[in-house]
Amino acid sequence: MNKDNNINIQCPVCHMMVNQDNFLLEFQQRVYVFCSQQCRDRFASSPHLYVGMPGHPAPKQQGDEIIKKRIVKLNEPLTENQSAVIVTELRNMMGIKDIHIESDHIHIAYDLLEATAEQIEVAIEKAGEKLGNGMAEKLKRAFIHYLEDSELDNLEQTDHKHRH
Repeated sequence: MNKDNNINIQCPVCHMMVNQDNFLLEFQQRVYVFCSQQCRDRFASSPHLYVGMPGHPAPKQQGDEIIKKRIVKLNEPLTENQSAVIVTELRNMMGIKDIHIESDHIHIAYDLLEATAEQIEVAIEKAGEKLGNGMAEKLKRAFIHYLEDSELDNLEQTDHKHRH
């Protein structure tokens, strides 16, 4: 693909303007250009979320967000420095809407249309590697055993309580 043709193309995942062809993917005989590997991977896993189907616009095209919340519980409280490294690493990701750490809990809210749990796990592991002392493995293990919450889960629990 000629780079001159890529000036001012919008990434279908995050809608950033893209002016280079580093991250390409062909889908249904059309080439899409992405701002990052994260967006390319997110699109590749579920392209119809971003480009829709004939006669049906995609959730992303309609401006939808699908906010997921995760609470990662650790075996021990994080220090201020450890917390800062983890928060910085996650804030560098696209799709992270909120992150805060309370002692031994990491609270993460993210847009499922822009970030995946796997991408967040990689970022948390990367932060752990920067921290050393086996933190990468501890954080990875904690993330695998996350407590997940979402609006639908809350509605289901509320609805279940009302039935009894």
